[in-house]
Amino acid sequence: MKRAIAIALSMLVVGLVGGWASAQVLRQTVPVDPPVVMSGSDIGFRIEGRRGDVQVGSIVVRVDGKWVTTAGPDPGLKRLSQ
Repeated sequence: MKRAIAIALSMLVVGLVGGWASAQVLRQTVPVDPPVVMSGSDIGFRIEGRRGDVQVGSIVVRVDGKWVTTAGPDPGLKRLSQ
């Protein structure tokens, strides 16, 4: 009985340590130089890098002929009342 408990606890510890270690791995982003803007007339997506097969970047708008990064509302903030 004690041996089964020791094996179960050791498996739990190994699982927890493995889960923690895999959570610490950072994804590498390969930068694109210079950044490329895929756009319509006044709105676009600036590709700043690649993470595997996924394009990484930001949404941009054209202001006075220059591409400017946008900032939207924080989805974590919600109004309490109308």
